[in-house]
Amino acid sequence: MDRVAVRGGAGLAFAVLLSSVTASAQPRPAAQPPADALALTLPEAVYLGLRGNRAIRGDYLQRIADRFALRVVENGFMPRLTIAGDVSRARTAGVNTSQGSVGPVVTVDTPTGARFTFAWLATQTNVRGQDPQAPSQLSFQVIQPLLSGGGVDYALAPRRIGRISEQSARLRLKAQVIDQISLIIIGYRSLLQAQEQVRISTEALRRARELVEVNRALIAAGRLAEVELIQSEASIAQQELQLIGARNGNEAARLALLVLMGVDPSTSIRASERPSAPSVRVDLGRALQIAYQTQPAYLSQLLAIEINKINLDVARNQRLWEVNLVAGSGQQALRSQVLDTIGALSTVRSDFNIGLQINIPIGFLSREQQEVNATVALRQSEVQAEQARDRVRQQAEDAVRSIEAQRRQAELARRARELTALQLEAELIKLQAGRSSNFQVVSFQTALQQAESTELNAVVAYLNTLTTMDQVLGTTLDTWRISLNDQ
Repeated sequence: MDRVAVRGGAGLAFAVLLSSVTASAQPRPAAQPPADALALTLPEAVYLGLRGNRAIRGDYLQRIADRFALRVVENGFMPRLTIAGDVSRARTAGVNTSQGSVGPVVTVDTPTGARFTFAWLATQTNVRGQDPQAPSQLSFQVIQPLLSGGGVDYALAPRRIGRISEQSARLRLKAQVIDQISLIIIGYRSLLQAQEQVRISTEALRRARELVEVNRALIAAGRLAEVELIQSEASIAQQELQLIGARNGNEAARLALLVLMGVDPSTSIRASERPSAPSVRVDLGRALQIAYQTQPAYLSQLLAIEINKINLDVARNQRLWEVNLVAGSGQQALRSQVLDTIGALSTVRSDFNIGLQINIPIGFLSREQQEVNATVALRQSEVQAEQARDRVRQQAEDAVRSIEAQRRQAELARRARELTALQLEAELIKLQAGRSSNFQVVSFQTALQQAESTELNAVVAYLNTLTTMDQVLGTTLDTWRISLNDQ
């Protein structure tokens, strides 16, 4: 300090500015955002996105249709009530006849493939010149397929496919939510990265302006040529240019994140967290084991195999002969006698029939085509499952390798930034002693800015790789402790 003091007023001013420039080479807190900006943490961004993300909302709307489709197949064996009716008019041998019938028909399908039908039709016949006839007819019929269309496996196929499709739909929803959460996380880090880039550019601009003041002090002291000031002022212009670009990138990242979260784009937000790179190591074997158990895309391919196996069994069943056992009974009475007829059904002998229906298709290639198509679909789904398994392994290996590489890069980038800051500090001291040039200081300032940006990019890339690893394993929801409200 004594050595600086003897240099007079210019030397004292230079010492004050040098102290300021030297301090600016050290890491500083983030620049203050606008006062009305809403501070947002990463968990808050994720949970806001779960509530407002339009893609997730659309997926939940689709689940309404998916659950109703399952409800339809689950009720496949419930009785179905319909009202049947017909009206006809005929002219025979100059005699006009009108006939109409209406009544309830109840149909019940059973797990064996049998169909039971109960009908109660009220009929009225009007013949010109005769009294109207209004009989009612109660009928019961059962058709039991013995080959094609028969059997428990065939009858239960739609229900089994429906249940598997419901599992697949849930996996699809899980995959969509994971993808959207990952996009929100990456979008948040993009905003954080943009904010930090603004801070880095602001700090670089401040260092450049302080260097100009130092140069002016040196010029006033006669220790630096005035022409050297041009380079410092050019550095200011360059830093102002980069700051404009950084602020524009920050605004773009803010809007992109708000759109992902489904929040009003005019909302002023800022990422309140700071980028940091926690050391994480992942065991590949354990990662693959988890991925094969939880990865939605891979599990969906396995479910597709199960559905195609059922479709193949159905197609093979359809190639069999149509042999149906048919039985039925009926009771007919006038409308005034209907109640008596119903009461006497247990004692009065009704009409009864039983028989066998046989239909043997010959030369119908379309029936064979169904089996061929089902077989091909099954083989294709098996191939796709193998591809999905290989893809999961490839993605997991890439993610594990990237995590290690990005972690190492982040550590090296941090070390490089620290050393560059020390270099700049030393160069400023040398400039004070007259053993350095303005060009060297500007170069080291630029190098520090690049080192800070490199460290920032490395840290964000490392964090995004961890997010990608969760996405590959299908464990994003577990990591964030999110349960899907999908009941």
